Amino acid sequence: MVRTVLVQTYHRYTQFTHVHPLGIMMIAAQARVARFNDVHILDMKVEDWDPERCVEELVKLAPDVIGLSAMTYEAGCMHEVAKLAKARLPKAVIVCGGPHPSVAAEDVMKDPNVDLVVRGEGEFIFADVLAGVRDGRTDWSDCLGLSWRKNGAVVNEPDRAPPQKLDEMPFPAWDLIDHAKYHTVPRGGVIYAHKEFATMFSSRACPWRCTYCHNSYGKTFRERSAEHVLAEIDLLVTKYGVKELVFMDDIFNFKAERAKTIARGIIERGYKLALTFPNGFRGDILDEELVVLLKQAGMYRCMVAVESASPRIQKVMKKHLKIDKVERIVDFIAKQGVMVHGAFMLGFPSETEEEMQSTIDWAARSSFHTAAFFRVIPFKGTELFTQVEHAGFNLPTDWSAYEPYQTEINLSTVPESKITKLRKDAYRRFYFNPKRLWRIFSLIPNKANMLPFLTLLFARRAYAR
Repeated sequence: MVRTVLVQTYHRYTQFTHVHPLGIMMIAAQARVARFNDVHILDMKVEDWDPERCVEELVKLAPDVIGLSAMTYEAGCMHEVAKLAKARLPKAVIVCGGPHPSVAAEDVMKDPNVDLVVRGEGEFIFADVLAGVRDGRTDWSDCLGLSWRKNGAVVNEPDRAPPQKLDEMPFPAWDLIDHAKYHTVPRGGVIYAHKEFATMFSSRACPWRCTYCHNSYGKTFRERSAEHVLAEIDLLVTKYGVKELVFMDDIFNFKAERAKTIARGIIERGYKLALTFPNGFRGDILDEELVVLLKQAGMYRCMVAVESASPRIQKVMKKHLKIDKVERIVDFIAKQGVMVHGAFMLGFPSETEEEMQSTIDWAARSSFHTAAFFRVIPFKGTELFTQVEHAGFNLPTDWSAYEPYQTEINLSTVPESKITKLRKDAYRRFYFNPKRLWRIFSLIPNKANMLPFLTLLFARRAYAR
């Protein structure tokens, strides 16, 4: 028997939102398929735990294997948990995985408290690790996707191909989390209609090659069939009482017919679910029929990522978005009575003040109900990170500096004080519009809970650094 505890690490940051830890929930589900049934999940974020508190729970569970998952800005927490856990549970094998360890394995393995790193989509790799621990394995040669030490030197085994047949994989381990705890925290996308929600991925990866984007799932789009997605929805509704679905796909609408079949399946079931898409549609390939079907299925809010309204910056970031098509579909979504959120980024390499201002101007006159203006952050593992590193840019080595809602990293030609002012002014100009405020008020669900929270969130973004 191998007792395993999977931990979602947590860095307290300015956004205060959360989704279910689907990554480690999938790891847990696949581990159980491989007959490793003694699996537990600790989500530091939903519990609001610091590393010391988390390790107290680990000591109580006394695991043989500890799996730590982290985004880049959570790396500090991940290493602190590893340090404290190794001191209290010296026999436990500590394995790190998730977006940050996948692209920074060498850096993570510098920590003597980390025994192994799982790179990429880790469901099958981690199951192999559990089998190795059960069998007393110490030499991890030929374990694809794993980084380990041999005679003190880090060995990076070749990458393992990501899973291709997603329908053959189990649903996330929904039974290993306390659903009620997720009802009381702001979720990804911030706005919500029902507290009883579930997070879903219906596909993995995005084929576009935007320089700033993660490579966690590669660039080969892989989808679950509509039937497989609908079967999970049936489970969530009938067993766990879910009333709202938050789809976190990188690009839900890449295969429009599949997306339409999912929408029709939800409509036919008559569940009357609320649907939201906070991670984004690709606007210039989104068609009106899909929007109408998703609205009928329960979509009340979605996000369209624009990043920049400057044609030159679209080329610089390699997104190549057709802004005129985006403008038309955003107008159409808004006319259907669906709240539509715009995501913008300020501070690309070589971006000028005038180009940033043109993006802000475009956003302010658009039909978007809400918007966010992010700073451009070169996350490790992205083409952008490689570009600026090769250009000699002095990037921070403190990974907490890569927190997406508050950072001082500036890759543009605009002085730091000016770009900060532009970002603040963007929020004020976008939201200090009576017509837009009325449109938001008219469509926002759950007004009693949402309006005070959104007012606080606006204040943080418009007046904080």
